[in-house]
Amino acid sequence: MQHDTRFPKYVNRKAVIFFVNYILLCVCSVMVIFLSSCQQNLDVEIKTNDKLLVVNGEFTNDSVVHSIELYCSGSLITGRPQAVVSGATIYLTDKTDTFNYIENRDTLGLYQTLGKCRGKGGHIYHLSITNIDIDKDGKLDSYTANSLMPLPIKFDSLTSKRGLDGDRNMGVINRAYYKTFYNGPDYVYPYVLLNKLHLYGTITDRLGSGEINRAEKGLIAPKVVSPGSFVNNFSYFSISKNTVVKGDTISFICFNFTKEIYGFLKEFDNNTYSGDSFQENIYDQLKIPSNVSTNIEPAGKSAGYFFVYSVSSISKVFYE
Repeated sequence: MQHDTRFPKYVNRKAVIFFVNYILLCVCSVMVIFLSSCQQNLDVEIKTNDKLLVVNGEFTNDSVVHSIELYCSGSLITGRPQAVVSGATIYLTDKTDTFNYIENRDTLGLYQTLGKCRGKGGHIYHLSITNIDIDKDGKLDSYTANSLMPLPIKFDSLTSKRGLDGDRNMGVINRAYYKTFYNGPDYVYPYVLLNKLHLYGTITDRLGSGEINRAEKGLIAPKVVSPGSFVNNFSYFSISKNTVVKGDTISFICFNFTKEIYGFLKEFDNNTYSGDSFQENIYDQLKIPSNVSTNIEPAGKSAGYFFVYSVSSISKVFYE
């Protein structure tokens, strides 16, 4: 004879049924007593994550007005909305030059340098954010970040000629030759422009597309271990079909990243990649996962990233 496997053989089914009915009867009795008594509103505190300071900012060697955005994290559990953080005191320094960020009067939470400025490759920059009370507990909080701006690669030449690329497709084959120096980048993130002599781009334009993960091997830069020395290298890229004609300007731009920045980009792509490699500007700090690493300290009270990197570029006019 086979036993019914829904219950262990040593369990008395009738006892189980009786016990369940007894529990239900007790629960119903308690509910009747509660509902018949005077009603009272109970405020139950829902435990959720602590509020985080969310930082979104960049500082480069390009001469522009640099910006930092500050937010207070929201909560999906309680419905607490994201909010801008106003009234902060922010400065950036390499112990030689100091840049103060002033809050924009028309856009609260947006802090900008007083004018155009640029960083210097090979310098370590210290970010200070103070005069903030995220938790509204009456205690002012302080946040910091320390980042090396890699010494930018130096381009020697850019060669371009029409021919077959690695996939045997006709196009314009380009090689950008450059030198990497001590305190240079760990990763070089390139992109190509046509017929634009100069463009100040940002890495946030391409985040969340998965491109960082797909091109990892090609982004690694050779390391220079001795001060005063350098390593020669080149980047290969092709422009397909008949996109390029005589007289067009080809520009090759590289973002010089540290391994810490690259690690954040890869982590962010792993957490947000939507499958659309052409989706732009998906890097939305309002939606950044809190489990992605950050260079803002204290790490347990902050999210986002303050990007310090250098930019290198070279351009040429194409002739057949």
